[in-house]
Amino acid sequence: MEFIIIDDSVFDLFTQEKLLLKSGLAKTVRPFNSASDAMEYLKLSDETFPETVILLDLQMPGINGFEFTVHYASLPASLRDKVKLFMISSTVDIVDIEEASSNPHIIELLSKPLEITLLRELLAK
Repeated sequence: MEFIIIDDSVFDLFTQEKLLLKSGLAKTVRPFNSASDAMEYLKLSDETFPETVILLDLQMPGINGFEFTVHYASLPASLRDKVKLFMISSTVDIVDIEEASSNPHIIELLSKPLEITLLRELLAK
């Protein structure tokens, strides 16, 4: 499975990538430290874009996770159909949690640090 990680923390990018690869859950991980760079990558994708899981950080400078989903909604449905989008954050803010839960593009809000077992279960559904 292909993964994209979008997180402004170099530490989180590194640890999540290593966890995904070591677990065998990911065969490829493409890290982005800004949501705008990740969005540009997605906009340049074509029909060969593989089934992909995106792990999207909530709090980032520039475009935050929720703002990213607004841009994501404008991508072609044929691309969005190949993506499973998860938000990942250490937030305990109930407003953030409720907004993530009500966002139609976000499958689940995952807590940091990433729990591979939980992610594996969610992907199996």
